[in-house]
Amino acid sequence: MLRPDTKMTDSRPAPATTNPRIEALVSERFGWRRRSAGDRVLWIRGHVRGRPVEALAEEAAALSRTQIPGWLDALDGHFALIVTGPEWSLAAVDPVRSSPLIWSQRDGIVYVTHDGPRLRTTLGLGPEDIDPAQGDAFAMGGFTIGAGTIYGPIRQLIPGTFLLSAPDAPCTVGTYHTWRPQQPVDADPGDLAAALSGMHENLIERLIEDAAGRPILVPLSAGLDSRFIASGLATAGYDNVHCIAYGRAGNREAVVSREIAQRLGYRWSFIPYTNASVGVAWASDDHRAYEAYVDSFTAIPFPQDYLALTTLRERGDLPAETLVVNGQSGDFTSGNHIPKSMIGHAGGSDDVRLERILDALVDKQYKHWSGLATPERMAGIRSLLTAEIMAAGGLPEDPEYDSGVYEYGEFIDRQAKYVINGQRLYEYLGLDWRLPLWERPCLDFWEHVPLSAKANQSLYREVLERHNWGGVWRDIPVNPMRIRPVSVMVARQIAKILHAPLGAERWHAFERRYLTYWMQPLCAFAAWRYRDVISADLGPLGAIAFHIRKYMDAVTGEPSPWFPR
Repeated sequence: MLRPDTKMTDSRPAPATTNPRIEALVSERFGWRRRSAGDRVLWIRGHVRGRPVEALAEEAAALSRTQIPGWLDALDGHFALIVTGPEWSLAAVDPVRSSPLIWSQRDGIVYVTHDGPRLRTTLGLGPEDIDPAQGDAFAMGGFTIGAGTIYGPIRQLIPGTFLLSAPDAPCTVGTYHTWRPQQPVDADPGDLAAALSGMHENLIERLIEDAAGRPILVPLSAGLDSRFIASGLATAGYDNVHCIAYGRAGNREAVVSREIAQRLGYRWSFIPYTNASVGVAWASDDHRAYEAYVDSFTAIPFPQDYLALTTLRERGDLPAETLVVNGQSGDFTSGNHIPKSMIGHAGGSDDVRLERILDALVDKQYKHWSGLATPERMAGIRSLLTAEIMAAGGLPEDPEYDSGVYEYGEFIDRQAKYVINGQRLYEYLGLDWRLPLWERPCLDFWEHVPLSAKANQSLYREVLERHNWGGVWRDIPVNPMRIRPVSVMVARQIAKILHAPLGAERWHAFERRYLTYWMQPLCAFAAWRYRDVISADLGPLGAIAFHIRKYMDAVTGEPSPWFPR
């Protein structure tokens, strides 16, 4: 079997130094809290169930170095923490990296922070310090691969890892938790359904306990996951819930979420987006400050709900005690992202299996600029992905569970760095948040579910529809196709008829280039003029491609070497 040579989390070990010490480049803003106990100082943000910050500081003060992995693994919540002291110092992220930490070592000091721009300034880094291989991955996918950042001297902690520094040893990166969704248990389908039902009830109970009567804001879509949150709260009798939708007037998320909220008896608000309103919001000084805050050099900012929440704040409709709860990323953990190529395949040699996994990851994630997809660049991306897979344990014994290796790769990179990082907006606005579908009970359950129950989300959908919480699961559609505005819908239909003789591929290329700008429900092209989008070189796939180019221009100087123009 294909196996890694080492189980080190980081593909590049921390360089040795004399008497290294951790310096926390954080302050008591954006949720960070500082507590002292004994001769140690704890910095933490996020929440740990049943463990007040003062108690955590006392526990950290009493820890020996060998107890660190077990202590971290027992923390139930979403957090990032830094502990400093004379015997050892520590930095750690939770099992999903819900709050990022990046670090770099220089002159006997290990700098740790979430704040990319501050660390870049501290180190005096410039465009010449960009890692070319990670730059290629970023340009194609919008995020880095593994423990790297876009800057070579700066590393990041991937989910479930910690950085340890002591006067008598070099810095090391260790792992206390790894999510490997390739460890199925033998279970009757009925038993799995019962276990999932119980886990769902537990997640809602935990959420209500954490909310403690506070107003809960649910960004409610036409899909499954936010519907699960809202209907679960309604079934449990939690009344203080405000559901919102946003985007172009009449978009499917707005139409369906309004019907869901009305049936559940919850207040519902809609924040309309236009290219003009989104463009103005993104050009504001506040949005630029937000983008700087979220930048940890590992992914583009998650752009979609900034205007919605700032509009609510300006209206006085976003109380300071609000708890924001979205549905990220239930569709991923329950199996919806597993490609068809990873289901029912013929196995094969280790090399064949690895290539199949790499093909699936590249096809899903590294596709935003077709003109950049040179053989050399794509070979470099595949090499980084291979190293990431090997560091996590390589291929499983049973080829059927190669799908779990694919899931791990998407989790470590796209989900943890880009999707989950959307929580930063809530912190920036001074709001508390929860991610029920990324909590440990959910992770632990889906880690052990057989592929047959995850493919096409069969188990997840079955349980949701069977219980029909709030009566919103059987006759309210899930993600129906709905193109708005109507004028574009009509133009699209005419164009599609005219393209019929040319084939589906030509039609989709035309639609993507000339129509998506006007159909995108969240106005994601708002920062760019239509003529600039349709005339762009290098084959952009969609709006994310332009957000990637904007980021790369900012870190390298415009125009970026990756995007000459």
